[in-house]
Amino acid sequence: MPLSPPLRLLLSSRRRPLAPHHRLLSASSGAAATPAPSSDRAAHLAFAVHGSAAAKNFPHAIRLTKSLVQASSPSARPGAAAFAALASTSSCPGPALGVLVIALSQMALHDEALSVFHRLPMLPALPVCNAILDVLVKAHKFDRVWKLFDEMLSRGMAPSVVTYNTLINACRHEGTVAKAWEVWNQMMARRIDPNVVTYSTMICALCEEGCIGEAEQLFFAMKETGMQPNHYTHNALMSSHCKIDGVNRALALYQGLLKSGLVPNAVIFTTLIDGFFQVNRISDAKNTFLDMHRYGVAPTVPVYNSLIDGAFRSGDAQEALTVYQDMTRLGLRPDEFTCSIIIRGFCDGGQVQVAARFLESMQLSGFNLNAAAYNALIDEYCKDGNLAEALATCTKMSEVGIEPNVVTYTSLIDGHSKKGKMEIAMAIYTEMIAKGVEPNVLTYTALIHGHAKDGDINAAFRLQKEMVEKGISPNSITVSVLVDGLCRENRVQDAVTLVLKYSGQKKNGDIPFCFSNPTTEENHSIPNSVTYMTLIYGLYLNGQYHEAGKFFSCMRESGMVPDSFTYSLLIRGQCMLGYVLNAMMLYADMVKIGVKPMRYATVCPEIWSMDSPNGLKTQT
Repeated sequence: MPLSPPLRLLLSSRRRPLAPHHRLLSASSGAAATPAPSSDRAAHLAFAVHGSAAAKNFPHAIRLTKSLVQASSPSARPGAAAFAALASTSSCPGPALGVLVIALSQMALHDEALSVFHRLPMLPALPVCNAILDVLVKAHKFDRVWKLFDEMLSRGMAPSVVTYNTLINACRHEGTVAKAWEVWNQMMARRIDPNVVTYSTMICALCEEGCIGEAEQLFFAMKETGMQPNHYTHNALMSSHCKIDGVNRALALYQGLLKSGLVPNAVIFTTLIDGFFQVNRISDAKNTFLDMHRYGVAPTVPVYNSLIDGAFRSGDAQEALTVYQDMTRLGLRPDEFTCSIIIRGFCDGGQVQVAARFLESMQLSGFNLNAAAYNALIDEYCKDGNLAEALATCTKMSEVGIEPNVVTYTSLIDGHSKKGKMEIAMAIYTEMIAKGVEPNVLTYTALIHGHAKDGDINAAFRLQKEMVEKGISPNSITVSVLVDGLCRENRVQDAVTLVLKYSGQKKNGDIPFCFSNPTTEENHSIPNSVTYMTLIYGLYLNGQYHEAGKFFSCMRESGMVPDSFTYSLLIRGQCMLGYVLNAMMLYADMVKIGVKPMRYATVCPEIWSMDSPNGLKTQT
């Protein structure tokens, strides 16, 4: 595997000369550039920082330095002012200035920390380098991380395991597992042994990218070295397994945690409770909650949030409210997630008015609310066609200081598009762009669907082109609505071409093998069962029964399961062509794979809302 540029630099032995901006300014020039705090307190703090740094009492030195930064004049840059104060009160300010970098990093003032770092004439101590790398990772300034790491290496830094842990964490946030492995390998090449944090961070990075098998292997390798996985390690794996309905494996990891002598914490219990609710093992979730008392673990707000969410998902709104009341009786204050879970739960249960009253009461009571709470209500209003209330809720949201986000705008656009109000939908889209909110694939798909349904297929394709130019790839629903729009305009061959394009074929060749030998750079996994069923419906209405049958065969050979409506179309088409035996075989196939035949007139899905052929009935 080729090394990334940052890792090639890690192996390089070259050393760059110091740039002019690395030279430490003299005390007088530093004071002239940015005056130090003029108060006696600031000078006193600066002397105290020097004393603590000289005595190697770094925790106290950091606390004093933070006070010095806070004492800076509001009009001055705090890092520069503190730099001037420290530089002007000692002939050897290096250690104290290194402490300043750490203090600024801990205060999340990464620009100030970086500015001070670049003014140091010599590379500061390793903890200082690690601190500034860490704050840049937390700020998601990844380009700066790798550039600064390069600079540190060129100035003679010898990385430690803490340095590599920080770099692996950067790769984790970037979502680049391959680069994380390269960092790991280079750490091993420098004969630096990984510690618990290294293993845990790497396992978490693998889990977040769906590489659970690799994460499990690393977990076992970690234990083979005699290293004890911690709560964070276990939870990363447990959470990943629960997300893919692997709660039994999560339970095995939990039992392994107990055998290792670790006492589960609230985070572990929350993960396990979530996992049980996800697969509808309600009694197991409740028993896990009761186990918390046995282990002396006090329930937290996230634990109660999981219980409330699980109760709503199991359809028991009353139980959810009971859990909520239990939580408040214990003195636990609901957080923004509690509110959004309850509002979403009521909305999913069709109790939109109850959800609206609850949101209003939480707002009046001064509880923390987030965009998700309002978005749940807005989305439900849009689904119900109550667009006036959706817009009014969006206005209230802005009035309380919560800015609409991409989810808010997408729900409003989708709601108006489905009602055929494309002028309003486009106006909402224009406002969204003006406010700097970037649309996503769902936003574009809602607009494309609206235009296609409204008969403006050209506008739909203009939006599709725009989204691709912005680097947003269409998904299966995007392609399906475009196919639907083309079929509505009787451009069935264009619809066929579009499906074949995303299936990997340039032109209509041997359709049953449309998934093999891709010849385009499109995402060939995009066409799904909805895409093909939409096309089959269009072909059927156009009288192209034979072509519809070919695409049906393509669906079945690729493992897709058509619905009863599609089977009905094909059965009727075969009968009209006089192929009764084929129709009987289709019916047998439908029964075999568990698709239930319908006894009454078929109603086509919403996406295919053209009129169904008169008298279309399944043959039962």
